Amino acid sequence: MNPRSKDQLLLCSAIVLGLGESTGYPLGMIVAAGMPLACLAPGTREAAFKSGFGYYAAALWPMIPGLEAYWKSNSLIPILLWIFTAFLLSLTWTAAWTSHRVHYLWRAPLALVATVVPPLGIVGLASPLTGAGYLFPGAGWTGLAAVALLPVILLSTHALSPRARAVVIGLAAGLCIASHLSYSGDAEPPSGWIAINTHFGDVSEPFRDFETAQFIQQKADESSAHVLIFPEAVVPRWSEATEAFWHQSLDHCRTRGQILAIGAGLPDKPVRKDRETLNNLRMYDFDEAIEVLKSGSTGMIHGHEQSPLPERLDNTMLLVGAESATFNQRVPVPVGMWRPFSKVSVPLRLNAPGVLTIDRERAAVLICYEQMLTLPILSSMLEHPTVIVGISNTFWVDHTTVSRFQANALRAWAKLFRLPYLLAVNS
Repeated sequence: MNPRSKDQLLLCSAIVLGLGESTGYPLGMIVAAGMPLACLAPGTREAAFKSGFGYYAAALWPMIPGLEAYWKSNSLIPILLWIFTAFLLSLTWTAAWTSHRVHYLWRAPLALVATVVPPLGIVGLASPLTGAGYLFPGAGWTGLAAVALLPVILLSTHALSPRARAVVIGLAAGLCIASHLSYSGDAEPPSGWIAINTHFGDVSEPFRDFETAQFIQQKADESSAHVLIFPEAVVPRWSEATEAFWHQSLDHCRTRGQILAIGAGLPDKPVRKDRETLNNLRMYDFDEAIEVLKSGSTGMIHGHEQSPLPERLDNTMLLVGAESATFNQRVPVPVGMWRPFSKVSVPLRLNAPGVLTIDRERAAVLICYEQMLTLPILSSMLEHPTVIVGISNTFWVDHTTVSRFQANALRAWAKLFRLPYLLAVNS
């Protein structure tokens, strides 16, 4: 085969691998592990760039309808972001390309690491590492290293004898078989823990927060579980008024030893806890307030001015009831949520903890977008979690493959590290 035909074949292979990854199915994630081969095997740097861009463009196409739904707009911005992200990620593999195949032993791992760690790790989607748990279940960091290094070794053919290559491939196949034979199935969640899916759609719609609060409180009252996990942002803004409205339910949860893990927006300014403020809020007639809002009146409720929404919210998982804690999302959606040059932004918190203690378990918490990246889960694994917890709000991407990818990616990481996992989704 002449070099040009070979490069064209590799470009087609990269696109097929990207499309497989975009489906969100485990098989697609497994075959995407071969992406470094398709991106680094071409005969020229230009061809390597085309293969890398082809892979990411194919893998990330769900960004377009997803962002259009998020912004409720058919503008060119989603397409431009899709192209820019694919271009940015493909540059690492373009830079790693070399005609000296033996150098791939160090260049390829560096390229892979560059797509995982900041700054590129913030948009490090469609990583070939995602399917490691389906290839090597229970193998942990060894399985992750095998997925990362096997394509590198196969690329470095001139550095190894045929016998050595056969040994390497045999070891990888043996590890894969041994992992599947020793894997006894997905681990069971901790006793008394449940994740509850909701179907509220856009929780930011008027009066939806009142409906959501009633649903969560009713579920807590009806359930015998002592840890109940609810999806991302089901409470769009948790404030003094919210806490006052929930006062009786939270007291009931404390009495029963029940913990509610709730996805909520939290103002970045500390919430005042002084007794006088909370007592005043508890005197509100919230039913009357709802009626006032429904009637179209604005501005004052019981003589108090309505406070404007804060400009900055943290996307969090709150523990309320028998335990109290706050876990902040570390990597919000760039541009959509994290806007570095805007006052209206969800903060980027790369140095925030990756594990939250819940009911004596160490939970690695992944909030929505983080489930599609490699950086948040691997940094959490360094803190030795005992369970993985995912919360998502996917109503705006339910017509794409994004929600399936998130769920299967979360399961893949749980399988790789032999950990139980729970996922709560609002659709």
